[in-house]
Amino acid sequence: MTLKIKRLLAATYPEHGELFLSLKAVPKLKPRPMPLPEAVVRVITGQMLSGAAATTIYNRVTATRDKRKLAGSWLLDQQSLRACGLSTSKSQAIVQFGSRVGKNAGSLDHWRDLAIDDLFLEIKHIKGLGDWSAGIIALFYVGHEDVFPKGDGSLQRAINLLSLRKNSLHRSYRFNPEIAQPFRSYLALYLWQALDTGKLV
Repeated sequence: MTLKIKRLLAATYPEHGELFLSLKAVPKLKPRPMPLPEAVVRVITGQMLSGAAATTIYNRVTATRDKRKLAGSWLLDQQSLRACGLSTSKSQAIVQFGSRVGKNAGSLDHWRDLAIDDLFLEIKHIKGLGDWSAGIIALFYVGHEDVFPKGDGSLQRAINLLSLRKNSLHRSYRFNPEIAQPFRSYLALYLWQALDTGKLV
């Protein structure tokens, strides 16, 4: 199925078909087993940070959580979160979120059954979460197949690079992720892979 989606994307964007076909097929999206309140903490932690920096800080958060034998990182206090390297605004957002969720790790499980628009609305009602965060949660943790996090800096870079490739001949061309529906999540995954592997520069 995922190979079929890759071929479909190559056909949808024939001017970039060779690029898509050269990429490794990504696995079929499915919900991650991580409790969704924990996913919220991880996404808040990673906002505006490189992947390496986000991982380092989140690992400190989970180590502190485990040391205190808490049900989830969302139950940590602000001082502990700050000591792990989170900013004041991020730690405040997590503490406020934690006070709302409490110890119920399954309190957000209904997110997996929501339509994408309703899911975005619920996520964005949480302090500190906007469109980018909603897109990342929907794609990586809920497993929606038709999400394109437009606010992601890497994806914007990919769009610009693909547009520049074509503009040598067609100056009005702009790569349009919307025509990849209903598989925009896979488009995002392939574009990230193309950047990470150096096939899109």
